[in-house]
Amino acid sequence: MIKFYLWGIDMTVTLKNENCTVQCVQNGAMLHSLIKNETEYLWQGDEKFWAGQAPVCFPIVGVLKNGTAAAFGKECSMGRHGVARINPFEIKEQGSNFVTFVQNSSAETRAQFPFDYSLEIKYTLNGDTVTTEYTVFNTGSEKLPFAIGGHPAFNCPLSADEVFEDYTVRFDRIMNRTCLRPDVKTGLIDTAKQFAALENTDEIKMDHSLFFDDAMVFDNMESKCAVLTGKKGKGVKVQYQDFENVLIWSSANGGPFVAIEPWTGISTCLDEDGIFENKRGITVLNPNEQASYKFKITLI
Repeated sequence: MIKFYLWGIDMTVTLKNENCTVQCVQNGAMLHSLIKNETEYLWQGDEKFWAGQAPVCFPIVGVLKNGTAAAFGKECSMGRHGVARINPFEIKEQGSNFVTFVQNSSAETRAQFPFDYSLEIKYTLNGDTVTTEYTVFNTGSEKLPFAIGGHPAFNCPLSADEVFEDYTVRFDRIMNRTCLRPDVKTGLIDTAKQFAALENTDEIKMDHSLFFDDAMVFDNMESKCAVLTGKKGKGVKVQYQDFENVLIWSSANGGPFVAIEPWTGISTCLDEDGIFENKRGITVLNPNEQASYKFKITLI
């Protein structure tokens, strides 16, 4: 299947084995379909609720205050989740069970984020598991500051005879902790406000009312695995060993999906000073350095 976008041809790459069929699209270098036993696990997008599916967030996750920040003295001006998802990728390499997309900085990206980089996104299918690997290269002569994150959303419910409330998100340990929430209008986080989330339990029962105040943001998360399952046992396991933070989100208007989002940083907080490299979770690469981050999605 070929789709046409403003910047040219958008290829759909299919990875398939006896267990699963995975589709990735060149536009946005993102997952487009996750099928096991004829069931579509990945949210297919609906403008009524949320038109996205699984965008990459780079070089910011969430938002900047008023859309701007100063990074090592240079002005950045970006919308929500940064520049990668709205600029072209190319297919760098493809095999029977993997594909690697690459985006190199350009005049368009530098107009908003004035740094040179190369971002590779690799998807690998093994059995029931898809591994997403982000690799960021500093191709410039200056320090490169960034955060990166995934935003995959999953159909909830997965079966016609289930409802959203039949599902839970279960972590890999019992915890007592609160969460943060972005402001619904601005996307900014007030770290002084903590919200009830886990009280001597490892699970959160899904209810649309949980998301009236936007996402549940778990920063410095001790758990590194979240499992979304319904009453029939179907669902997804997301393992995010390389990420410090994870968000659980659905649309405030009752969208039939749940996003599990591994992020290295979080959205801009009210107590931050507007200096990009001082934001929580920012990685800084020296020239010629690189950093890689993986997370896994297993279809259950």
